[in-house]
Amino acid sequence: MASSQESRLEEMQRTAQAMATLASDEKAFAEAVEAVRTENTELFQAVLGRVGLLGDCHLVCSYLCTKHCVWLCRHLVGRLQPNGQFNVKEMRQFADLTARLSDDPKAMKKLMAAVDAEDAKAFQTLVKQLEIGRFAHQLCHWLCAVRCRLVCQLLCPPPPLITEVGEIPTGQFDGSGYASGPSIPVSYTPADNFGAGIGHHPFGGLTKINGVFNVTGAAQYKVEWASAPAGPWTAISATIPDLRWVGFLQSYDRTPSGGWYDVADMGLGSEGHTYLTDWSTPAAVNDQYYLKLTVRSAALTEFESPVYPVKVDNTHPTVPSISLALKLPDGTVKPLGCCEEVDQGDGNTILVTLKASDANFSVLSVNLQGGCNVSLPVVDINGVPLGKSYNGNIADTGYPVATTFEWDPWAANVDPCCYLIYVRIWDRAIVSNQWGGRHHRSAWHSITIA
Repeated sequence: MASSQESRLEEMQRTAQAMATLASDEKAFAEAVEAVRTENTELFQAVLGRVGLLGDCHLVCSYLCTKHCVWLCRHLVGRLQPNGQFNVKEMRQFADLTARLSDDPKAMKKLMAAVDAEDAKAFQTLVKQLEIGRFAHQLCHWLCAVRCRLVCQLLCPPPPLITEVGEIPTGQFDGSGYASGPSIPVSYTPADNFGAGIGHHPFGGLTKINGVFNVTGAAQYKVEWASAPAGPWTAISATIPDLRWVGFLQSYDRTPSGGWYDVADMGLGSEGHTYLTDWSTPAAVNDQYYLKLTVRSAALTEFESPVYPVKVDNTHPTVPSISLALKLPDGTVKPLGCCEEVDQGDGNTILVTLKASDANFSVLSVNLQGGCNVSLPVVDINGVPLGKSYNGNIADTGYPVATTFEWDPWAANVDPCCYLIYVRIWDRAIVSNQWGGRHHRSAWHSITIA
C-alpha cells in the first residue's frame, strides 16, 4: 500500500504542477478546456506545446476531462443525494443495469449523445423513459469517464517514433545500442545465430532510418544524432531520392532545409511516409550514439520521439598476423619462412601463431587451402579448431594478443603439396543496411607439406 500511495502522490504532484503551469496562462487554459470539450487534437497539442506540457499530455487531459465530468453530471442530473454507507448490493444492481443497457445500443447511443451535447433535458427524459433515475448520477459519470479515456487517447497520441534503423526494428535494440536480427526484409540481416557470429550488431556506412509521425497535421520533421543522450544534436541532412506519379513515374529528390524535411514532399518512394532519411554514420570504432525524431505541425509545435541508443562501428578488424614454426621432437623450434617445405620426420609438428581482433568481433576462420582444390579447417593437436566465433560474448574480440597453437598436418592426413594457411576475420557490423557488407580482413602464410 505504501508504494501505491507513493505512486499516487507522485502522479498527483506532477499533475498539480502541470495544471499550475497551464493555469498561469489564462488564454492557454481556456483553449485547452475547449479542446477537450470539442475533441480538437491539433488545438490541444498546440496549446500544450506552447506552454511546454506535451510530456504531461495525458495528465492534463485526464484532469480537465474529470473536472468537466463533475460539472456535467451536476448539470445533467442535479446534486448527488447522499446514499449512506458503501453498498455492494447497490453496485451489483448498477452492474446489472449497465449490462441491460448494453443490450440496447439505440438507448446507449441516445444517452451518449445527450452527454456529448451537455443536454440536460434530453438526458433526464431518457432517464425517466428507461426508469433508471436512482442510477442517473452513476450512469452519467460512467459515460463521461469512458468518453474521457477515449478522448485523451485521441488528444494525446503516442510520440513520434523511429521504427527501424538499418532495416532493423528499434524494438530489437538493447540498451547499449546493439541490434538483433532479423531485419525487415530478412534478406538484409538474418536472425541471430551466436555460434555463427551473428548478433549484437553495430551499424556502419550509410544507414537508413524509418519512423512514424503520430502527430495530427504533421508538416515537417528532422532526424538528429548525438554522442550523448542530452546532445548536442546534429541534424541529418541527406538528400533522399523519391518518386511521384505525373502521368508517369517521375524521380526527384527530397532535400531538407536547416535539417527539416517537408512532409508534403514525401512521395511514392517514402514507403508510406515512413522512410525518413539516410544517416552517414560517424567514423567510429565501437561507439554509442543516439538518434531522435522531431516532428512539428504547421503551427510550429514540436514533438520529440524517445532517444534511441545506436552502436556504431566503421572500423575494419586488425590485419591478421600469422607466423609458422617447425617444432622438432626435442622441443627445438625453427621459424618457417614463406613456401618452406616441412616433413614429418620423427614427430615434427607446426606451431601456428595468430593475432587478429575487432571490438565487435564476429568470426575468424583459419583454413588450409591449396593442393588439388583442398580447403580444410586447421585444428590443433587437442582437436580445437583455430577458427572461432564470438558466440554471444561481446567481450570476446578474437585473438587480441599473439596466440600459439600446435598443429600436426600429418596426423590430419594432409596430402603432400603446397598450401596457404588462410586467416580471415569479420566484425558484426551492418554496413549500409546489409549484414553481407560487414568489415573484414585477411592474411595468409604459404607452406609446403612433404
